[in-house]
Amino acid sequence: MAGMCALSYRDIDPNRLEDCELLARWYNDPSLKHLYSLFPDAQSLARDFTPEYLARSLLNPLRTGPYRNLMVLADDAPVGQATFEMDTPKLLTKLPHTAWLALIIGEAKLRRRRLGARVVAHLERLAGGAGAARIEIGVFEYNERALSFFDQLGYVAFERRAERAYWDGRLWSEIRLLKTL
Repeated sequence: MAGMCALSYRDIDPNRLEDCELLARWYNDPSLKHLYSLFPDAQSLARDFTPEYLARSLLNPLRTGPYRNLMVLADDAPVGQATFEMDTPKLLTKLPHTAWLALIIGEAKLRRRRLGARVVAHLERLAGGAGAARIEIGVFEYNERALSFFDQLGYVAFERRAERAYWDGRLWSEIRLLKTL
């Protein structure tokens, strides 16, 4: 899986134990956990995601519009997760036709190889095809790499939400970014 691997996608199946076990492994990875999930305090950060919890959360989505939860495959091997939701309550913009994106490259050996840019481009195409006029994302202020990455992709910060994410002994801000399609 070196160089320019072939990317493909399939829907994550909450009834497939392998999918939930992979997600749990990625979500609990100490090098990723604080980057991907919002923890309001030390106790929540210390808890592990279990495959059972993830299966339940995937089976009971609170979705208001188009939604995809995708397994990212590199050369047919699962390497990450990519999601998009349309007009979800978590949006701050509250404008119709706004998508929310999230992605994680779970396999360490494939991080920093420009897969993220290819996955975001795929999500942007899906969101646009579902009628999105804009995309909103949230990034924690300590994730400077992601802030730079999304800046390079044309996302612009529009709001800072103070003391939202617990990590490294304190609360940090969440920065919301927006891109018009």
